[in-house]
Amino acid sequence: MFTKIGKKIKTMATALFYILDVSSVIGALYVIFNFNSLLGVGNAVLIGVLIVLIGCLLAWLSAIALYGYGELVDNSTIIKDILSGGAPAVQEEKKRSPMNILSKAASSVRPANPVQPVQQPQNAGVYSPPQTTRAYVQQPNPYRRAGSVSPSQPQPVSLTGNSGWIQVDDQNIQCPNCRYTLQAAQARRYGCCPQCRMPFNP
Repeated sequence: MFTKIGKKIKTMATALFYILDVSSVIGALYVIFNFNSLLGVGNAVLIGVLIVLIGCLLAWLSAIALYGYGELVDNSTIIKDILSGGAPAVQEEKKRSPMNILSKAASSVRPANPVQPVQQPQNAGVYSPPQTTRAYVQQPNPYRRAGSVSPSQPQPVSLTGNSGWIQVDDQNIQCPNCRYTLQAAQARRYGCCPQCRMPFNP
């Protein structure tokens, strides 16, 4: 009964407009047919036409005022519903909708993110010098003698001996098994490869 007041006021204004129009026409016919002998036919018709015109004008003005009030109430209700997130019935329907229930269930049940262990990089803490390769090119003998050594070109010192290890440069050697590179002094101190335990016996 007290819901959708704006629409009911607008419906009442429309009904009032038609009722007043019909009433003014009925009143004009009553005056014309009942008072023509007292006022005369011309005067009775004139008064009837005035009653119709004035009645229709008053009906229109009153209907406009009442319809505008109903429109104002209807718009204020719409604004209130928008600001409050919808009408109470609409809000209740949204709360009970399956999608809303599923979204709440999905938000409440969240898989725990397992803690990933920190993986240490391979060979962490082991010194690994840069992989530089120095090629020893046999220089031509300036004295043109077999086996003679030039005083300005000293022969490189062998760091590996007969151990089978590979000499990288004048300080570093490389394991023939796992290709791990380390200093010759460290290999002598360890006696083997720190990674694959390949023995080092220079």
